[in-house]
Amino acid sequence: MSRIPAILSVILLSGPLPAQESPKPFVTYPGPVGDYLKRIQQGRQVHSFDASVRFGQWQEKAREALIELTGLQQMEKDLGGFTPKIRLGQAEKNNEPFTRALCSIETEPGVVIPFYLLIPKDANLAQPLPLLLCPHGHDKLGLHSYAGAFKDDKHRKTVLEKKGDIGAQAARRGFVVIAPATRGLAEEVLVPDPKGRHGNRPCRAQLIHCLLGGRTPIAERVWDMQRLLDWAEKHPLIDRTRVAMAGNSGGGVLTAYTAAIDTRIRVAIPSCSFTSVMSAEGFIFHCDCCLVPKLRDWGGWKELGGLVAPRHLLIVHGVKDSLHHKPTVEKLAANIQGIFQVAGAPNHTAHEWGNNGHRFYPSLMWPFIEKGMAERN
Repeated sequence: MSRIPAILSVILLSGPLPAQESPKPFVTYPGPVGDYLKRIQQGRQVHSFDASVRFGQWQEKAREALIELTGLQQMEKDLGGFTPKIRLGQAEKNNEPFTRALCSIETEPGVVIPFYLLIPKDANLAQPLPLLLCPHGHDKLGLHSYAGAFKDDKHRKTVLEKKGDIGAQAARRGFVVIAPATRGLAEEVLVPDPKGRHGNRPCRAQLIHCLLGGRTPIAERVWDMQRLLDWAEKHPLIDRTRVAMAGNSGGGVLTAYTAAIDTRIRVAIPSCSFTSVMSAEGFIFHCDCCLVPKLRDWGGWKELGGLVAPRHLLIVHGVKDSLHHKPTVEKLAANIQGIFQVAGAPNHTAHEWGNNGHRFYPSLMWPFIEKGMAERN
């Protein structure tokens, strides 16, 4: 009588193993519709990450193609002769350990982006400080929220309940902070939607106008962030080698694209935003204004993450955030971990789950930021 291998005997004695539970679909579509979506959304993925290609070579080609695809290259051509103009505001009186001034930058003719500049009161020229650039998402008061410049008690309560004053937190920790308005999302830089033709959604109106002009809202927003970085890296109180960027929701999408495109970002923390373009069923996770046409012919969010390597990338989500799908996020994070491994920096990326919804998780963010700032790449 032949002997039964030990592992097989355990299976036979204990009965059949429980079936592996499949991840619950994020949405469902009728069969023909689902098949159609999967087919057209697959794309050619020309710049999908390839571990057999020299890492720097892959990044260079993928980044160049992404700059062109978003319309940022077109903006560079159109605006090459324009010199941005900065207006510095008067620092307000407060009891905080930092000063706060409402400033502005004209990033292209007639487009004025307000931003708060927060500077620790003990800052000195002998020891330049790290910078946090923190663009907001779909919050018309976003720059005021992030900077802790509350409009009233209700605004203060709403923001502080979700620990959303991320810029003020950073300034208390010794960062110089730029908390800018995000174009198309902040009250000050909305694109109107006359007659509600685009669903009474200014961010979608921005998308439509951009597409007609060969741009995307992503390109416009990255452009604005880059012009702020151009100015910031010449500021005597800022250490240009220690730049972090963080934003929640749409601000996280902007953080992801900016960090993928601009290597001046040393630590990137996209909050409640970093996920695949779509679910396995074809559902598009991000807002219309985050659309980059033909992105799937380029690659996907795995490649966006890969373009940040070997710098520092923390992906943070809330377990109760209904806008995103946990299995999809975790699969993407694992793929990005593999790319960072190839880049020789496996410890420079992480994925964390906050215990709530669509919001910042400072207790998860700050240790990662400070570790990334302390390391010398």
